[in-house]
Amino acid sequence: MIMDSSIKAAVKCSECGKYTSFHINLFEAKRPTSKRCNCGNVVFKVSANKGEVDIDIPCIACGEVHRYKYKIKDLIDKQANILACPICGMEIAFLGKEYFVDDMVNRYMEDMLELLTHLGVIDKTKRWVIK
Repeated sequence: MIMDSSIKAAVKCSECGKYTSFHINLFEAKRPTSKRCNCGNVVFKVSANKGEVDIDIPCIACGEVHRYKYKIKDLIDKQANILACPICGMEIAFLGKEYFVDDMVNRYMEDMLELLTHLGVIDKTKRWVIK
């Protein structure tokens, strides 16, 4: 049986606030790997040892670096994982199968646009910030 050990991650950058998406091969994570946002900020560090994965993410909500531990099998088997700040509960990253991660990011962005429009921060029809 062939097992797909690749998952997709989408992480909200703690510096610029944009989502950075990338693929991770969990079996290649034995060598610690880090990913950067387009702004240059490190958004994700991953390392694997003895069937477990350690993921470090700088948090946009509280400014701390949070460590999440998973079994490789659990990450591969589950369709999606939501990583939230343990202090305030804000969702800061999504891990899992590509379709589900993309869908969660799109829904999150749509919800945020709706909220900012409702609050009068942006004009949805013109997509600009109202001062």
